[in-house]
Amino acid sequence: MSNHTNIVRIKAVAKILNQLNEEFVFVGGATVSLYGDVSKAEARPTDDVDVIIELASYTGYAELEENLRKLGFENDMESGVLCRYRVKGIIVDIMPTDASVIGFSNRWYADGFKFAKTIQLDDLPIKIFTLPFFIATKIEAFKSRGQNNYLFSSDFEDIVYVLENNANVSSLIAESPKDVQQYLQQCFRDFLQDAEFEEGVSAHLEPITQAQQIEKIFRVLREIIAL
Repeated sequence: MSNHTNIVRIKAVAKILNQLNEEFVFVGGATVSLYGDVSKAEARPTDDVDVIIELASYTGYAELEENLRKLGFENDMESGVLCRYRVKGIIVDIMPTDASVIGFSNRWYADGFKFAKTIQLDDLPIKIFTLPFFIATKIEAFKSRGQNNYLFSSDFEDIVYVLENNANVSSLIAESPKDVQQYLQQCFRDFLQDAEFEEGVSAHLEPITQAQQIEKIFRVLREIIAL
């Protein structure tokens, strides 16, 4: 059910944003189920939809914000988050790829935007990150806001979901640009050397298949490191 809710929200936001003459890419937890190849696998529900856009300056962001208001977007003042809006009851974070525009970003947003791919949600085309850049952004978020907490980080939960539910992780990372490939290899080395990593992975798996899935995930990580 959570997959359906996340997709419905993405589609609703995409239909509104398509009225702007701008290129947007959907990122974050709402998109995680789009990286799974097991249709029955449920991703975690998320309260918001994250979108990134390429802007050169804060002036450009201010102009974008003015156009968003014309489409019904309202600043979410209660949250205190500069880039957060509400539209049709949906929380939407709209973030520039360049950290200098509003003071924060993710180091992989710019390259992820550059290599984004188009997929179809029913008859609606949207852009999302390729799988390697999705994982890289999630690891960055896990290290910062997640504070490397395997048990309680929603970003780490999303990483485990993709490793468990996409059979092509190794090959997709093998085909990715070298900088993101090497970044992921180093992160996975660090994970495997961490005594708490296995317990963290286990916490986000179904108990009935836990042992089997841990073995598979560890095998995939070793394959990636050996690329």
